[in-house]
Amino acid sequence: MKIKTIILLLIFSLAIFFSFLIFRLNQIEVSLDLLFQEIQVRLGLVVLSTFLSGILTCLILEFLYFYNRNRD
Repeated sequence: MKIKTIILLLIFSLAIFFSFLIFRLNQIEVSLDLLFQEIQVRLGLVVLSTFLSGILTCLILEFLYFYNRNRD
């Protein structure tokens, strides 16, 4: 295995571990006010969902950037 692959697996493992800690240790309920609806969710779930949506957005934008760069 290349060193980049090992580092990537290590970073992924750390992200999963910290996600578990945030989700497990944070049991505070907060009210999430959507447009016409208010729901009660745990703060850990909100933090994890925003983190994962940010990663997904970043990966999609990076994929589009490298796809357009390699195409030219």
